[in-house]
Amino acid sequence: MANISLLNVSVAGLALIVAGCLLVGFLTPIIAIVIGVGAISFGLLGLPWAIQYLFDTAHALVDVIVLAAAILLLGPGAFSLDARMFGRREIRIPAVSNPLLK
Repeated sequence: MANISLLNVSVAGLALIVAGCLLVGFLTPIIAIVIGVGAISFGLLGLPWAIQYLFDTAHALVDVIVLAAAILLLGPGAFSLDARMFGRREIRIPAVSNPLLK
């Protein structure tokens, strides 16, 4: 029988909650920070993984950190819960009248 500890169950539960929030686009920037901090803490502290050999290479940790940073900077999509709750954000660049182009 597998040795299931409270740490393993907690990490797996947090991973499911974070994945669900990220999937539906709920609090995307905060969830991306949680993912990045979690990956950095696992890499630096050498914490035991809940599932062995899933992320035990440095390449996988760097990949998770880079993807979390990309999600943080890109934000949620158009059909996410964040867009429904807080509205879509548009960048409007004002037209500048250039006297040289007239």
